[in-house]
Amino acid sequence: MADDRLQRRADALAARVEALAEALRAGAVPAEASAQLLSHASAAVLEALRLEVLLEQPPGVRLAA
Repeated sequence: MADDRLQRRADALAARVEALAEALRAGAVPAEASAQLLSHASAAVLEALRLEVLLEQPPGVRLAA
């Protein structure tokens, strides 16, 4: 069940990054600035998902970095 919840969270965050990309294109934001913003957004998504996984672990369980 936790995997389904994590997948739904990942899908929702990915949709937000895609919406950001659409908004940047629609706003005619320069490609270099868009790429940098999307890179940061993607990194933030990965960190958020990593935190979700860490919070799901029972106490004392350590994941590899």
